[in-house]
Amino acid sequence: MKRYIASRLLYSILILFFVSILIFTLARLMPGDPIQAAAMINTDLANPEIMNDLRAKFGLDKPYHEQYFLWLTDFAKGEWGDSLGSGEEVLAMFLRRLPVTLELFIGATFWSFIIGFPFGIIAALRRNSWLDASLTTTSIIGVSIPVFWEGIVFIYLFAVILPIFPPSGYVPFSESPWENLLSVAMPTFVMGTQTAGLLARYVRSSLLEVLGQDFIRTARAKGLREKAMLIRHAARPALLPVVTVIGLSWGYMVAGSFLVEYMFAIPGLGRMGVNAVFARDFPVIQATLVIVALNVMLANLTVDLVYGYLDPRVRIH
Repeated sequence: MKRYIASRLLYSILILFFVSILIFTLARLMPGDPIQAAAMINTDLANPEIMNDLRAKFGLDKPYHEQYFLWLTDFAKGEWGDSLGSGEEVLAMFLRRLPVTLELFIGATFWSFIIGFPFGIIAALRRNSWLDASLTTTSIIGVSIPVFWEGIVFIYLFAVILPIFPPSGYVPFSESPWENLLSVAMPTFVMGTQTAGLLARYVRSSLLEVLGQDFIRTARAKGLREKAMLIRHAARPALLPVVTVIGLSWGYMVAGSFLVEYMFAIPGLGRMGVNAVFARDFPVIQATLVIVALNVMLANLTVDLVYGYLDPRVRIH
């Protein structure tokens, strides 16, 4: 197991290294001069001498490979640079917005699990029934609906027609726990819907495959109760493909957070990244994309380790 963990860690580090090169290159290939774009937002920077000083400060007057290694070294040391628009430290911006995004992820994961697992299990146990057809159709709709369209519909239904939830904005939990829950209810549900539908589909298909195996028929022939058979014999092998889906769905939620946070005016990392793209604020763009890549990489690494724990045959390869 130790060798398996070491190999997974090495692969993840290599992937993150190549992803950092891609992120740095794409940020530099964005059209327009980032210093001029910052000067358009902050008129105090609209001075040739100040703009030249900023180019020297951010290393824009150096060759690309030197810029990359300087940025990578500083990033590893926790020196993420300053925002071109506001002048604030990018690390400070990240730490201030991180709890908001984490709350959205936790809420979206809660919705996806509390909807996806029961839907998938019930659909598998009631195969080819009207309940199976209804739950499967609902799951397909959940996977197919775009996040932005679903967000607009929910805002119109539950904030305009039925003013139950606020249409946008965020209230910290420390200020008002109840208003905090109301402000994140719709965004987290919208983020978790697609993952819930995907999870339900895979739980159903995986559980049906396991329930058709010989050892399940043997357990039933011995008179084992259905609930005990599911928990003791079917749950663990059925979870193997589902674990992979959970890792992939985390990437979907990361991508969806950019749209959801911008749509619902949530001051998280996704909204910070979108605003940085519009402002060509490449220090913020680079930091945001690296954190997103690191997040997805850690999710996939966790899935690999859990997969190796559940199925010892994986550790051989």
